[in-house]
Amino acid sequence: MYFEDVESCFVNYLESKKIFKVKEFDNTIKYKNISLDNIKEQMFIISEFHRRTLKYSGIMNKRLYNNIGKEVEQYKVYTKKLKKYLDRIEKLQNKTIFQEKLNQIGKKYLIRAESCMNNMDKNGYTDLIIRSMKRVEMCLRNTYFNNLRKKGNIEVIDIEGCCYNMVEMDAVYFLNRIKRKGISENFYEIIMEFCKYEHLKHSSVQFILSMISYPYEVMKCCSKYIYGTKNWTEKEYILKLNKAIDEDGESLIKF
Repeated sequence: MYFEDVESCFVNYLESKKIFKVKEFDNTIKYKNISLDNIKEQMFIISEFHRRTLKYSGIMNKRLYNNIGKEVEQYKVYTKKLKKYLDRIEKLQNKTIFQEKLNQIGKKYLIRAESCMNNMDKNGYTDLIIRSMKRVEMCLRNTYFNNLRKKGNIEVIDIEGCCYNMVEMDAVYFLNRIKRKGISENFYEIIMEFCKYEHLKHSSVQFILSMISYPYEVMKCCSKYIYGTKNWTEKEYILKLNKAIDEDGESLIKF
């Protein structure tokens, strides 16, 4: 079967659930106009998308990727790599300017990353994976205002990110984007309401808090430096790291 036919079948499945793929939105919420009510409403729409697509098994011919646990595993790799690299540069006599900066702030972000991972484990992360697999949960991934909305029916522009994953992850994707824009709201209250919509337990609240507290941007920047994946100068790496620090903001869990 051709790709277009497979996607068409999946679109038909979504339409049977009153979720309609559209080419564009006539208008969308601008960054400067985002309010707490907008965020809560979007979280409710995300939850409704989940309820309507629960237990999709690919019977409409589109086989979804199984991304359950992939982000967490990536975070674990980042954390271990940074720990090893910090031990190495601490012993260096002649450090680059980036290494000097990392030697100053790296331990703080390593502790934060490890605390996020530990909090997930302490709150039964493995049980969340099992629940997601048993319920056959689907995530949209791009859950931002410019891709998902509700106007009578649910409308979505891009469905390429649809995959099997824990429903908590769609909240993580959305709130991470909000948080990195510097929008300061009561994330705990927002997450509590989302988990109430989804009939999720307190362990899910802690999972989402841990995921959006993980210093992902800092870790990603450090990984690029360690592996040399970008042809940036030392000063450019410093600028990227400072930007990453701003985007990661403060942790929402205590450590």
